[in-house]
Amino acid sequence: MGDDAAKGDFDLALGLPASVEGEVITARKAGTITDLELSISPRTQPVTSALRNLAKALNLALKADFLETDLDHIYKASRVQKGTVRVLHKDFIGLGDGLFASIGKTAKSFRLTLQGPDPASPEGEKWVAEHGLSSLTGLLNLFGRKLNFLQEYEDKVPIYVEQTLDRLEARRMIRDWHRNEWKIETTTIGLDIILSPVLHDTLDGQKT
Repeated sequence: MGDDAAKGDFDLALGLPASVEGEVITARKAGTITDLELSISPRTQPVTSALRNLAKALNLALKADFLETDLDHIYKASRVQKGTVRVLHKDFIGLGDGLFASIGKTAKSFRLTLQGPDPASPEGEKWVAEHGLSSLTGLLNLFGRKLNFLQEYEDKVPIYVEQTLDRLEARRMIRDWHRNEWKIETTTIGLDIILSPVLHDTLDGQKT
């Protein structure tokens, strides 16, 4: 088994079926999760399974020690909610849902705006850390983003999500990832990501 095995570094696990002879015996590194191949297609399997698998995969992707992504520093968890997968922004986790939660998220968003330009984004967070708090700059930046003079972070989020899922598929964490099967958007308040399954094909504007 070699010196590594003697040192306790040998972590190969053998899976032996207890049934018939002639079965293929597979070996995989103990504890690995990169070959789970979770199917996330809402068309080829039950939607509930696709949602659950997608949420599980995204939770793993958001771990800094698993897969480095552009979402890591801003989004910290995902969950299945009301037929969608919701990825939670770190500044708004724990505020819940409903009317009072929306009021709380609005107040939190306004307080963040007074810190500087788009502080809920990685770029804005870095700017505030380097230049300090600036309410005037934050308000001017907000008006610029809402008037489409400046690019908003949430406009780039769908691209980041697509890249993350591409990487997860390349590492065989997921399979059956098709962009046209998911609608990716952000909430107006709170910047959570919402992934909604698209269950119908569209042909000439008509659902099939």
